[in-house]
Amino acid sequence: MSKNHNWSLEDCLLVITEFVKRYKTEDYKNIEKDVAKKIGTSASSVNLTRANYVALLEGKSEGFGSNASKYQEAALIAFLEENKTLSKNKLIYIFKN
Repeated sequence: MSKNHNWSLEDCLLVITEFVKRYKTEDYKNIEKDVAKKIGTSASSVNLTRANYVALLEGKSEGFGSNASKYQEAALIAFLEENKTLSKNKLIYIFKN
């Protein structure tokens, strides 16, 4: 596990896709641990990334949203463009629970 993980666009997309695929059937802590292991970071870092996604989707410019990386923003845009049947509100619901 890297203390200062350099997040890539692919890492950011993996967080989104794994939560969307697994949120109905698995505990969020398990998803965070699994994703963290796959990309070489901590579960808390994945959790903060998830919080950044909520802030970005809600249009917040202070707090977590202001700390979001360009890759996190780009990943959300790319994911939503590829998954037009999934709304921003649904993503917020998935990431918040």
